[in-house]
Amino acid sequence: MREEETPELESRPQSRREWSGALRSIVLPVGLVVAIVGVLLYVQSGGGSSEDDGFGTVALPEAKNVTAQTPNARDGRAAPDFLLRQLDGEPLRLSDLQGQPLIVNFWATWCPTCRAETPDLIDLYEEYRDKGVLLLGVNLRENEAAVSTFVEDFGINYPILFDRDGDVAGTWRIGGPNRGVPSTYFIDREGVVRKVVFGTVTRKLADEGLALILPGGS
Repeated sequence: MREEETPELESRPQSRREWSGALRSIVLPVGLVVAIVGVLLYVQSGGGSSEDDGFGTVALPEAKNVTAQTPNARDGRAAPDFLLRQLDGEPLRLSDLQGQPLIVNFWATWCPTCRAETPDLIDLYEEYRDKGVLLLGVNLRENEAAVSTFVEDFGINYPILFDRDGDVAGTWRIGGPNRGVPSTYFIDREGVVRKVVFGTVTRKLADEGLALILPGGS
């Protein structure tokens, strides 16, 4: 009786080995695909780049804070300082631009409102650049290829910067209709925020902002 049961008992380890092998043949490829997709998404978002260490929100020097209050991207407060890389690879620090009126626009290529207002921003900059106004387009969490294509397609004529991990956007507490974009800030020559626009910058809103940051109005 025992001799008849032995073959059945010996077959069980073999069955387990076959099942384990089949499971590995499914799990391992799936795990590899998931890992590859995860890496691609991380790179797409601009994360994991050691070259951007030190970029993002930086402390505003006390000598450049005329309000004597903690920097805050709100009307009447000193704009929070940042150091970001431009599309051409050069770094740009916001506080280094004190002395000229600024417009800082947070945007993204996938944002329909941003796409709609871009031609108007181009025209606005073209009209006021000779009066010393500098417009900065801060792209939110996108890679260089997507942004370069957008800039070329629209013929953007103002500097574009990369907020790769959204650190600056978080500090500025952007509040546009599409995940915070577009959000636009009008900043005077002393680095003080004078007007904030969440959503589309209409010509009326732009004129109001320019009147606050340009000597003698727009």
